[in-house]
Amino acid sequence: MKLLRPRLVRSLALRLIASALLWLALVLGIAGLGLGAVFERQTEAAQIKRLGDDLSSLAAALEPDNSGHIQLIRRLADPRYEKPYSGHYWQVMQGSDALLRSRSLWDQALSPPLPETKAETLRRHAISGPEGQRLIAVERSILLPGNDTPLRLIAALDYSEIATARQDFDRLLWLSLALLGAGLLLVVPVQIVIGLRPLRQLRLALAQLRDSGGHSLAGPWPSEVAPLAEELNTVLARHAAMLERSRRQAADMAHALKTPLAALLNAANGRDDTFARETARQAETMRRLVERHLARARAAGAAQLRGATITAETVAAELIKTLSRLHQDRALDWRLEGGGRFAGDRADLVEMLGNLLDNAGAWARHQVRIRLAERNGRLYIDIDDDGPGMPAARRNEAIGRFARLDETTGGSGLGLAITADIATLYGGNLDLVTSDLGGLGVRLQLPALTEQGGRMAAAAL
Repeated sequence: MKLLRPRLVRSLALRLIASALLWLALVLGIAGLGLGAVFERQTEAAQIKRLGDDLSSLAAALEPDNSGHIQLIRRLADPRYEKPYSGHYWQVMQGSDALLRSRSLWDQALSPPLPETKAETLRRHAISGPEGQRLIAVERSILLPGNDTPLRLIAALDYSEIATARQDFDRLLWLSLALLGAGLLLVVPVQIVIGLRPLRQLRLALAQLRDSGGHSLAGPWPSEVAPLAEELNTVLARHAAMLERSRRQAADMAHALKTPLAALLNAANGRDDTFARETARQAETMRRLVERHLARARAAGAAQLRGATITAETVAAELIKTLSRLHQDRALDWRLEGGGRFAGDRADLVEMLGNLLDNAGAWARHQVRIRLAERNGRLYIDIDDDGPGMPAARRNEAIGRFARLDETTGGSGLGLAITADIATLYGGNLDLVTSDLGGLGVRLQLPALTEQGGRMAAAAL
């Protein structure tokens, strides 16, 4: 029970189904009890009315003889009054004495309580009958012509007949209610799925928004969901504005620092002493840090709001074509294998692949190999060269967050660090290993649009 409770609390559909189940059980249970009670009351009222009609027939069949004794001049039409202990009885009394009785009483007699009044209205009694039967009896007082003492006419019915009718009715009623409840329970999940569909569409629209780089949830929404969509649009617009403002501030600061840094470098390069060399070294470090954080600022927005899906092999082929011209004097062998998609901004992919391929081309002796693969929603990029490689002790420093960038060797320093930063913003990662070609191996993982994500985005349209 404790294990099911958290799941029930987390699932809106399960809560709705559970509440519908409880509500149906309560309503159908009350309906069953109520209808059974109404049926019993109506059946009892109908039997009492019939007994009253039998009393009228009995009164019409009574007549005094010449000696003044009461006699029955004709039998009642219902044959059950003739069958012993049938559960249908009548009796004529004068005071507490029984004058006449039905054959069904055989050698027994009814003992109703004495009436409080002598009115001719029907009076109802609950009395015991033959063989311990529980009887419903009705009584009427009449006065025959020539007789000064009123007669008490009593007709009784075994209550078990009403109870049996109630049981038969309850059996049929509960079977009908069970079938009705089962049918309603089959409809409830369908109703819940239809009712919760706008929330599913909202989720799909958010997934599409994440992959398309939009800033608002478009489309008509039901009145119950529209306020939520409006609030989400407000949050998204505010987030986009804050992100854009932060990027502008970072870019403005970076550009503002470039001029004084360039002035420091020019001033230091004009002198040849220890102070000038140290100033130039520190200024170069600051310049590279500025470039690195400026690249992070450019990539931050695209990483948070994914753009269109980019075909990675197309970008890689374009970069290889450009770098082949730059290194044409060395006749490097550029090999591109496989393919895949990148769920992000094209400029960021160009930045990362450009840094990695430029670094590989700068250090390779004869060959650079690029392998692309897409698996389980991830894009895997492996770049290997046959250059001198990089010592294991310096690999973490080359891509580390707080690396002393001025001490990294050319081509394996700032570009690798910037690529690692951008990959991290996208939820990816960059690893440096020893290549099977003998040089440096770069292993880059990035998000890719899965087939499931594509179907979700299409379903939200």
